[in-house]
Amino acid sequence: MYGEYTVGVVILAAGRSERMAGRLNKVYQEVLGSPVLNYSISTFIGTGAVDEFVLVFNEKDEDMLESRVLSTVEVDVPIETVPGGERRQDSSRAGLEYMDTDYVFVHDGARPYFSSQLAETLLEAAVEHRAAFPGVKPVDTIRENKEGFAGPTVDRDKLVRVQTPQCFERDLVFGAIDKSVKQNEYYSDDAAAVMNYANLKPRVVRGERGNIKLTTEEDIKFIELLLSS
Repeated sequence: MYGEYTVGVVILAAGRSERMAGRLNKVYQEVLGSPVLNYSISTFIGTGAVDEFVLVFNEKDEDMLESRVLSTVEVDVPIETVPGGERRQDSSRAGLEYMDTDYVFVHDGARPYFSSQLAETLLEAAVEHRAAFPGVKPVDTIRENKEGFAGPTVDRDKLVRVQTPQCFERDLVFGAIDKSVKQNEYYSDDAAAVMNYANLKPRVVRGERGNIKLTTEEDIKFIELLLSS
């Protein structure tokens, strides 16, 4: 609970890890002795605000979900599992449809390194503004690519790299994603669906640079260094 509000977490773990070496879904790979997915669950529990989890999984990974995650993670709130869809938003919709809390986090299971403080700040912002996501300002010079040649330099002060977890009023985000799926319009994150279908601008909260999405084997090594430091 967060004050008088119930809070849920939808963790998306239905990906296929196509850019990883081997066939193992990256959320089940062990990092310092624990599956990647367990770190996110533990961090959300650390907020003290979560009432329920929904893990959205790839049906091909059902046995691995049970043996590597559900049988090893220790939580005192319910964890439900829901099969994911073909695309990211299909999976978000599946998880959100099952969730009936007042507010909900939607998180990529392949992002194991973020703080409970970030989650708490996002929840506070969502209660005030209905939607919030973390963003990190680019530190490199950003320049357009014009068919392989340098184009104009983009003002990086106007840009953020979008991360998860993202936090929303549950009915707001579910309605937006439901509409986008029915219209066959897909976005790379849930905040974009809220912006387009709920006509609402989410609050941007300062993100964390270590909160990377595991995509390659090099990312795994980087996260190991962060977690062991």
